Amino acid sequence: MTESVDEVLLRVIGLRTYFFVRQGTVKAVDGVSFSLKKGEVLGVVGESACGKSVTGLSILRLVPDPPGKIVGGRILFEGEDLVSKSEAEMRGLRGSKITMIQQNPDSSLNPVFRIGEQVAEAIAIHQKLRGRSLWDKVVEMLRQVKIASAETRMFDYPHQMSGGMRQRVAGAIALSCQASLLIAD
Repeated sequence: MTESVDEVLLRVIGLRTYFFVRQGTVKAVDGVSFSLKKGEVLGVVGESACGKSVTGLSILRLVPDPPGKIVGGRILFEGEDLVSKSEAEMRGLRGSKITMIQQNPDSSLNPVFRIGEQVAEAIAIHQKLRGRSLWDKVVEMLRQVKIASAETRMFDYPHQMSGGMRQRVAGAIALSCQASLLIAD
């Protein structure tokens, strides 16, 4: 059965992401290929340090360069090759079209801002909401990720929540973007 181009949201073909370090070359991702249709869920499993996170970061083109670099392959999102896009073009896609829930929520949450403010920022940018409708949406997103007492918890700082609750907040931020592709690390 062949897939129509319209059905495929993401196609990764022979992706190779390497890290060039003093000790030599680390082949973090070496020839990964897969495709994902619209509405489909794909789980990538493997041992710790096998390249799952680097694959996600490569799709978003967020691998730190140096030392990392996509050295081969193609990443086709909605038919367009992300590897050839400029940084400015990628900034336009991140959040609005492709978003990621980081493995460590502390890397995506700012400790000096309340969680509600952080969720609100994503909603304001990507859904263009303001005022009361913005704050109603913040509460809705926090409830969607099962944060009890969302109306009061939105005034908490990240350090006032457990690691699991911070992970849920990071999920609420990613989901609020309403992106076509959500990568959960």
